[in-house]
Amino acid sequence: MIPFWHRAFALCVLFLWVSSVCVSALPLSREQLFQLATIAAGEHQFERAIELFQKVIEKEPAFAPAYNGIGLVHQSDENGSMAEALRYFRLAVDIDPQYIEGWNNLGRTYYTQGSFVEAEQAFLSSLRLKPGQTDIEFSLGWDYLLGQSRPDEAIDYFDKVIAHQDNPMIYYGMGLANLLKGDRLKVIEAVTQLRRHQREEQAVRLETMLRENVLINSKPGLPLVTGTKEDESLFDRQLKELEAKGYNGQGKEGIKVRLKGPLL
Repeated sequence: MIPFWHRAFALCVLFLWVSSVCVSALPLSREQLFQLATIAAGEHQFERAIELFQKVIEKEPAFAPAYNGIGLVHQSDENGSMAEALRYFRLAVDIDPQYIEGWNNLGRTYYTQGSFVEAEQAFLSSLRLKPGQTDIEFSLGWDYLLGQSRPDEAIDYFDKVIAHQDNPMIYYGMGLANLLKGDRLKVIEAVTQLRRHQREEQAVRLETMLRENVLINSKPGLPLVTGTKEDESLFDRQLKELEAKGYNGQGKEGIKVRLKGPLL
């Protein structure tokens, strides 16, 4: 026989989208409220999810995952507020500076909002707590490259990722970083790796810039991209200028390199 309490809780989950009476009537624990809030968020019941996360906070004001949860809801809801998402991620790490997920979400949100220095600080805080997070090293590499025009630091973090995973977008990042540095050989190596991964669009983009001797004007500390959807990156603008001159990357034999050892 299934205990009444277990059946009652299961019914709460089942009818969460219908009524809030069950949650209000039963003395749910912090963990159970948090689970219900997570389920509500997964079902895109965003207002209900925030209400439940707030109930968790009422029970335990120092429970950082609940603040993080509200931040994620604001990110997921098309009517949500990115300012509120940032505020709640910030609250999560202020309450618990050891909370890695909060730092990661804070960094990613800052990056998408174009606050690249703040994103860097959040990512570094996360890596100090847990070194070797390849997804965060990947994000930090792009932050240094596109957000701050610091190719040397970007390459350092891309190297860390390559040591653990063969991600084709890392080679694109490597190519762009070495294009900024003026290291044509390294760019050619990146083109070759991109073609090995059948990433022709990125390979053609880098090859186009090499063939046309494109110089990327950037200053350390200043972004190559704005972080907003409305604005193009510097790379996109320069590629469009080349296309306007008649170069479309088609009908030309691609750069091919014979390699004796591992790249980069």
